[in-house]
Amino acid sequence: MIENILSVDIEEWFHPEAVQYQFPTEIWSEQTGRVDENVEKLLNLFDEKNAKATFFTLGWVAKEYPGIIKKIVDSGHEIATHGLMHRMVTKLTPEEFEKDLGESIKILEDTSGQKILGFRAPTFSIVEETFWAWEIMLKLGLIYDSSVYPIWHDRYGVPDAPRSVYTALEHEGNSLTEFPMSTMRLFGKNIPFGGGGYLRIFPNWFTRMGIKSVNKEGLPAIMYMHPWEFDPEQPKLNLGKLQSLRHYYNIDKNLSKLGQLLDEFKWTSFKNVIEKNSN
Repeated sequence: MIENILSVDIEEWFHPEAVQYQFPTEIWSEQTGRVDENVEKLLNLFDEKNAKATFFTLGWVAKEYPGIIKKIVDSGHEIATHGLMHRMVTKLTPEEFEKDLGESIKILEDTSGQKILGFRAPTFSIVEETFWAWEIMLKLGLIYDSSVYPIWHDRYGVPDAPRSVYTALEHEGNSLTEFPMSTMRLFGKNIPFGGGGYLRIFPNWFTRMGIKSVNKEGLPAIMYMHPWEFDPEQPKLNLGKLQSLRHYYNIDKNLSKLGQLLDEFKWTSFKNVIEKNSN
């Protein structure tokens, strides 16, 4: 049975791109934090279902709430980086990205006691014009990235990217592996299914079909989620009809939907998959 990869992008409810414009960084610490209790929900579910995961964590969150990191590590999961301040790579210069990523790695390593191996860009913002970021990841000691989505989307995506794991960059004997986000082939197109809004909006039979489809190709499915997607009590913002659908739909049912998928398939972390494949 193929081990699929479970991942959580740890950020607060006011960090996603759809809402962040309403919350300048200077007021982040003034907001009521909800990430701790939402991560706790996921840790309890993962423990109940015997699932391991990679937690791509913002350096800002780790600095504000170091106890979250301890809970994750004590539960046997991997810590990876989601950057420092949830800034899309497309909005950063190479110099700014290197500073943001480097600071996040240091905070996370100091807080977790783990070597940070991987990165996921906020809003999957490793796209063709930011492939330069792979060189910086390798320079800072990372060995994998999971930021490329081989689809078209209005905010992200590399439609012609490989759908399977590939080497993004090699330099002086070191290499960076790219784990593209999961898609299945339908009607000649790459169709996303693996988490976030896709998990909430699509029925579970569709997500199951996607997981089984990529598993038949010999690929692990990559599931991703955010703690705020399991929090029906979070502050509701006026985002307009489309953004509200993307952002809030089915949040109250999401934990149950995820639990069913954890029961039906086997789930582990990026680190565990890499270690098994290297043996």
